[in-house]
Amino acid sequence: MTVRTRYAPKPTRRRTRRDDTRRAILVTVSFVAAIAVAFSLFAGVFVAGYYSDHTAPVGSVNGEAISKDAVRDRVALNVSRDKRVVQNYVVLRNQGKITSAEYDAISSAALSDETSTTQFSDALQQLTVDVTLRQYASKHGVSVSDQQVQDQIKTDATIPEMRHVMVIGVDPIPTPPADAPTAQEQQTALQKAQGFITDIKAGTKKWADAATEAASSSATKDIGVTAKDVLGQSLEPDLVDAVFSLAKPNDITAPFKGLDGIYRIATITSIVPPYVDSNWQQAISGDYQGYARAEALQKALKDSIDKQYIDTPTVQRHVQEIYISPGYGQPGNGDEVKISMMVFAPSHDSTNAGNVAITDPSWAEAKSRADAAVATLRADPSKFAAMAGDTTINDETLFRNNGGSLPWIPSDIFNTQTANGQTGLGLTNVASAVFQLTNTPNTILAPIQETSQGYVVVKFEGRRPSPTQRIADAQLALATGADFATLVKQESAAGNATDGGDLGWVSRYMLAKDEENAVFTTPIGSVSQMVSDNGYTIYKVIEEQTRLPDAATAARLKNIVFQRWLTDLEANTNVWTDQAALTAISPASPTP
Repeated sequence: MTVRTRYAPKPTRRRTRRDDTRRAILVTVSFVAAIAVAFSLFAGVFVAGYYSDHTAPVGSVNGEAISKDAVRDRVALNVSRDKRVVQNYVVLRNQGKITSAEYDAISSAALSDETSTTQFSDALQQLTVDVTLRQYASKHGVSVSDQQVQDQIKTDATIPEMRHVMVIGVDPIPTPPADAPTAQEQQTALQKAQGFITDIKAGTKKWADAATEAASSSATKDIGVTAKDVLGQSLEPDLVDAVFSLAKPNDITAPFKGLDGIYRIATITSIVPPYVDSNWQQAISGDYQGYARAEALQKALKDSIDKQYIDTPTVQRHVQEIYISPGYGQPGNGDEVKISMMVFAPSHDSTNAGNVAITDPSWAEAKSRADAAVATLRADPSKFAAMAGDTTINDETLFRNNGGSLPWIPSDIFNTQTANGQTGLGLTNVASAVFQLTNTPNTILAPIQETSQGYVVVKFEGRRPSPTQRIADAQLALATGADFATLVKQESAAGNATDGGDLGWVSRYMLAKDEENAVFTTPIGSVSQMVSDNGYTIYKVIEEQTRLPDAATAARLKNIVFQRWLTDLEANTNVWTDQAALTAISPASPTP
């Protein structure tokens, strides 16, 4: 049997073409799939990157996120608003309504936040408050209309009337070791303020001269051009109202006594009328409409809170207080002394005294001048303030403008460096002299050589225990039956000490939180525990009533109630901040 080999049939041209087509399709599909996968990966990376850079939360309020872009947008909007305000100040300057110096002062203040490294954290804080208030408003049925938003935009577009304000403060000077002035010392300060008014109006004294004579340099200042609401942040409401009621420049207010016990008078040198920017809204970048709505809602909530706590009768308590200031040392620094001083330096230069050899004749000349001053002052100690303020006599510069008077200070402050690392006075020889137990008030000490400054002439005015010791002594005295009002007059540094420490009627949000808690948790007729909040305070609760605040108290409350209520609200709100993310989107601090 013959076997024949069978050959596989040759593929036809049609079959070849079919295989090639299939192969091409598979390659194409694979290529497209690879591209799709690549695009998917790219898109995923892009989306993840975009989310991380833009929409990722940098904070939240009760779970509601605040994105990075929201913070950036708020920063841009804030900068845009500041720049537009400055442009409006340029218009006022060019119109001659404010001076170039006034423009420089108010424009620099307006732009101070633009380059601040805190502008991103400030923006996040603003957004946090906006969300917190919107959530609260939603729960309590508070809303704003489109008209209220438009009214807010008009308010934003308006620079309100401004006045250039100057203030003189006359501080009643207590006689050491007392920390609070007597009724007679307060009356003397009031008469001095009234005398300034009389002399200025009569033309026998210039405002600047009266300001130099004023006892309290810290309360005497040129405030500059300011609006009423801004001035209300630093001065008492009744004085602010009086300032903005003056009919014309150079008119003077009556004296007003502040809560700090200082009598103040004020004058104005110019009145700047309101200015409305007709292109305000168009000039502001970003979601300004949303920003204005948040502003309008905050105003509506403030009106609601003010009505609840100021315009409606609330539970109030009549309170007396003993207040002891925190002093300038650290707790446990020991006794404090009150002195006035002046320096007689070699060649009249106290800053270079440390570089002058003790054998240099200028030291002997300084000693001669110091001896002459001591002789004059021992004959008449009342001349000390005038001599200390005379630049031809006194070479010291730090306390010269205050008649050479120093506050009550412990011995630590006399060191070159204090216990907490701060720069001290560098007057250790003076400390040794003034802490002698044999010193009596109004003693003029012999010249004390400090090689770093010169010969120091000191008027010793008093010595007393440290603030912590005095408040502890007051607590012990009260616990053993001492009369509260009597102890007030002996120990309190508050301006109301001559009135038995009468703080008046206290309502919610009138005091700081710790102080409020002490007042409203103490039984009627009892004395509170000591509160250490910017000093040391003990309260006595006299009685409780449901009542409206008087007009003066209501005016003060309008400046503080809403902000303290908001602080309380924020303390009970779940706020989260991603500090690392916030730092990452903030500009780097400038290299010093």
